[in-house]
Amino acid sequence: MMSSWVVFMLMVCGAVRDVTSNLTVIDDEFLNPEKTTEEDVRVLLKQLTARVEELERERENRGKSQVAFSAALFTNEQWTHHGPFNTDTTLVFRKVTTNIGNAYNPETGLFTAPVKGLYYIRFTGCVGESGSLNAALMKNGQNMFAIFDTRNTHGSGSNGMALVLEEGDRLSVTLWSGQSIFDQSRLSTFTGFLVSPV
Repeated sequence: MMSSWVVFMLMVCGAVRDVTSNLTVIDDEFLNPEKTTEEDVRVLLKQLTARVEELERERENRGKSQVAFSAALFTNEQWTHHGPFNTDTTLVFRKVTTNIGNAYNPETGLFTAPVKGLYYIRFTGCVGESGSLNAALMKNGQNMFAIFDTRNTHGSGSNGMALVLEEGDRLSVTLWSGQSIFDQSRLSTFTGFLVSPV
């Protein structure tokens, strides 16, 4: 940590030297040894140190807020139909390909936002044996967007949306009653990632 700080300070000093060598005649007094006091140097060093610390905090926070997940509905490669059911059913996408931040739970099908931010969420589904597919992305129980297809078995739909989520918001995909979906470990998927913390 200390060695990276020293390297950074040397780079800043080099940049200040480069900038000061290109200043116009009006700025000739900048860092002039005859006119620059020790206090001026102390103030500049204090400002640079504060900025370095701020940048390090931002970098650490950025590392904590890396979030991305992607999962397919089933783990096996056989044509697998799911539904129709008599009630609305939360889909549990079990074949996890990516789960940076571990915010997606493949046991429940829920994504829980670990940080407040702007997220991009998408899900895709293929029509199962019922001949129609109607499913929705739910945020804390509220329908945010849906896919719908009635072209018979093996048709598909996909939809996505940018959503601002609060820390702890929960997302899931609900298959409405009487509908069905199928997968082959890579066709019906649920994906999301953090675009930017807010």
